Amino acid sequence: MSIEWDSIHDAPDYSDCVKGTTVEGKVVSVYDGDTVKTIFPLNGVLYKWNCRLTGVDTPEIRTSNKKEKAFGYVVRDLLREKILNKVVQVKCDDLDKYGRLLTVIYIDGVNVNQWLIDNEYAFAYDGGTKRSWEEHLEQK
Repeated sequence: MSIEWDSIHDAPDYSDCVKGTTVEGKVVSVYDGDTVKTIFPLNGVLYKWNCRLTGVDTPEIRTSNKKEKAFGYVVRDLLREKILNKVVQVKCDDLDKYGRLLTVIYIDGVNVNQWLIDNEYAFAYDGGTKRSWEEHLEQK
């Protein structure tokens, strides 16, 4: 995917236009284990989308818990190795409460969200009460 950087716009504040679609895009930033930025077109215009990988909860990098923070950086870096600057398939859903597009990301046919869970880099998360990374990491 060749990108003309001058032609990229911030994503619109609504998701109905992409909800339920799967599009080809490029991951241009990985903030942490479950938050990334992707670029993909909408009606022929390239937009940069803040995305939340849905169904997963990864360790935070902005926390006072040193073990969780350290593991958060490990997970972020592993995710960067897997998808950063690569062309992926982005399955789009609603926006979350922070305005991020809820997504499932695929690369080479692999569901990255599930890959995070399968490799114990993330907990499965359905929007309810989160599991404690602090307790989980203390047991290791």
